[in-house]
Parts: sequence; C-alpha cells; structure tokens
Amino acid sequence: MNVWLTKRIPAAQSHQLSNRNIFIFPSAFGFGYLAFVLLVFILGTNYQNNLIMLLAYLLASFFITVMMHSFYNFSQLGFSVQPQQTGFAQQKIAFPLTIHSKKIHFDLNFKLDNKLSPADDIKLAQSLVGDTRVNLPYINSKRGKHTLGRVTIFSEYSFGLFKTWTHLDFGLTALIYPKPLPLVMDQSLLSGQQDESAITSYQSSNRVGMDEFSELKSYILGESRARTAWKQLARGQGHYSKHYQESQSALVCLDLANMPAGDIEIQLSYLSFLVTELTQSQQMFSLQLEHNKESIAYSSGLAHQQACLTALALYHV
Repeated sequence: MNVWLTKRIPAAQSHQLSNRNIFIFPSAFGFGYLAFVLLVFILGTNYQNNLIMLLAYLLASFFITVMMHSFYNFSQLGFSVQPQQTGFAQQKIAFPLTIHSKKIHFDLNFKLDNKLSPADDIKLAQSLVGDTRVNLPYINSKRGKHTLGRVTIFSEYSFGLFKTWTHLDFGLTALIYPKPLPLVMDQSLLSGQQDESAITSYQSSNRVGMDEFSELKSYILGESRARTAWKQLARGQGHYSKHYQESQSALVCLDLANMPAGDIEIQLSYLSFLVTELTQSQQMFSLQLEHNKESIAYSSGLAHQQACLTALALYHV
C-alpha cells in the first residue's frame, strides 16, 4: 500500500487535489442507505408497484448525485506546508498548513498519520476563497530528527453518505531538541576559554550600557539632560554629554563531560537549558560534546543557539 501511494502521490512541498489523488468511498451510513435502496427496489419488483420502483430510482439517483457533489467539494484544493519545524521534547509543535481554494469548501478534517504523536483531528467547517491556514500539532518525547509521514485530509460532506479523503506526503520532519532541565550555572560546571589572550581581549571589550563612565561627547540636541556634563558646562568648557558602558562577562565553554548526573539524556537536557539561558543573556559561549573533536566555536545569538541545540538533538542519534 505504501509503495503504491508513493508512486501515485509522491512527496512534495505542495499538492493540488485532482482525480489522481482523491479517494471516495461510501461511509457506514452510506452503506446503510444503499441497503435501504436495495430493499425498496426488491419490494417494488416483488409487488410490481411502480410507485415503489420510482422511489427506489429516486433514492439511487440521489445517492449518485451526492457522490458527485462530495467529490466536487473536495476537488481543486491546493495545500502547501513548511516541511520542517523545530521544538523541544514534550512540547507541542505546530506545522502551519496553507489551504489554497478558488471556491468555498466545507467540512475539511486534517490528521497526521503518526502513531507516535496521537492528536485530535483538526476540523475546519468552511474554507473560504483564497488562503486559509491551519496548524497541524505534533508532540514527541524523544530528541532527534523525526519523519512524520503523510497527512490525511478527509471530508464527509454532504449528508454523510460518502467519505472523501487523500493521503498527502509533504516530507514533514521535526527536529526535536532535548527538553531543558533547570541547572544553576556553577563555575565548576563550566570550563573557561583556554586562550588567555582571547580572554583578555574579550574581557576588555565593552558594549553600550549604564555601568561605568566611558567618555565625553559633544551634546546632541534631543539627548537626555541627565547625561549632561554639568561641571564642564559650568566651567565654560562647552556642552558635553556623558556616555557609559558595561563590561561583558567572561567566555563560557559548555562541556558535556562537566555536566552532573550519569544519564546522557539528562546531561543533554542540562546543556539545552544552559544554551537557552546564555543566549537570552546575550553571552558568548562554545559547546564541547566530545573530547578530541572540534567543538562549536564561541559565538552568540539565535543562529548560534540553533546550531548548538541541533548538535544536542542529533548527538549519537
């Protein structure tokens, strides 16, 4: 079945529904309806009653009409999605799926075909003309890169006689980071920079702040009066404003070998927490996961955070 689906509906970032990738089949109520029509038809032929025969034909015609209407409601829909999302373990991740429609569609339901992440179906009562966005939820308790499989989109519009569905493969993957576990950043857990000249250079660097006096600059119209150098102004030396700076903290190297606890998953969770905390405090740090192997160099910012968390997620996976 999977091989046949792969050939018929290959993986793509966007899909357009047509008769090639739409499946339709009577629902349980639809089979009951067919049984009733057959019973009416048998009664009509048995008693040779034209009115009963006419009723059976009308019911059968209605059944076929609903089938065509159900297919028409599901056709001409387009879907696109971002194929990869990131998040922490046991955290709900949302895959934004965009629906492109040229007409109004009714009763659309969405479900990820992933048994590791059971979730309720996403129901959309009506999809208007244009683009409509729905979020496909995903939760996983294990770190690593996970393939989510296909997305099932189905509808029982109208009258519930038929179920129309499709199985689309968007190539969805989720990169799951270790769940952060709070850890006090004791200096015994953090190894310092080995290059003493780099430490001196970095600790002597400064950024704009409100800690220590830095220099006097010519006053610019609009600056706060609180910065005015009143002594120089009183002496007639000109109108200057004071500028301050704060020193950045020392470089930090996060080393897996220095993390407490013997369980590797707990240690990775501690590192995940520290990476997030240091990024929020705008502090530079490096990450060392294995001895005698190149570590992630000192840096800061969101890109550096993502690189470190990705390394933690894929460590020995």
